[in-house]
Amino acid sequence: MKKEQVLLTTCLRPTAAVETRLHQLMQEGALDFQVVERKKHSIQSLQQTHRLPLLVVDKQRLEYYPLDEEASFFFHPSSAVFRIKQFDASGHDPLIAIAKLKPGMTVLDCTLGLGADAIVMSHAVGASGQITALESKRETALIVAEGMKHWKEDYPPINEAMCRIEVLQQQHSTYLIALPDNAVDVIYFDPMFEKTVTESTHLNGLRTLADYEQLSSVAVTEAQRVARQRVVVKAHFESELFERFGFERVKRKSSKLHYGVIELT
Repeated sequence: MKKEQVLLTTCLRPTAAVETRLHQLMQEGALDFQVVERKKHSIQSLQQTHRLPLLVVDKQRLEYYPLDEEASFFFHPSSAVFRIKQFDASGHDPLIAIAKLKPGMTVLDCTLGLGADAIVMSHAVGASGQITALESKRETALIVAEGMKHWKEDYPPINEAMCRIEVLQQQHSTYLIALPDNAVDVIYFDPMFEKTVTESTHLNGLRTLADYEQLSSVAVTEAQRVARQRVVVKAHFESELFERFGFERVKRKSSKLHYGVIELT
């Protein structure tokens, strides 16, 4: 599949580290980059001149500006920060409890998105476990993977959890089909853009990068073959996914997002 061309530039006052990272991105070739010197140009003027989405290498992060969109997209661990701190204080997180995650377990997150759930699950399975996270969109996979490597919180367990996640730019059905039986303990789906992307203002920057593909029967069937223990899904409470694919729904009275589980053992 041909990569969409993306304009690549730096922040207004790039450091040597920023320039080095820009050249690394060019060499890695995750996207088809057209490099342009920032000089004093604004984001808007660069986009108007070149008519391309823009990726800015900043001192702390990568920031993606979709063409003709006001909101940008960049990585932030978001809800994973307070969820991990709350879990360490109380011993409870809904996803960790429903997926029955323990240290040493292996998890395949089929829908990485912004990565918050993957970070929480990585914390739960610890250094002896493994989280592999799939993201079908090249831009999202790059920005989130880079963010997890370089973002620093003041709570070390969060940084450790982010660094342990393996991010792969893959379509989850294709990836699942290629895996052997019983390859991982838990498989997780979060097709949240089915409804919540239109309801959540904090997702504005991700709207043009969201994968709106619906969860398929192929993916769910393959997940049940590949997972040893269970398959977990998170979806809007109005979603038909739970009943359609036989997930046992776990309702959350205070949230529009419910979980579903298929137990395999």
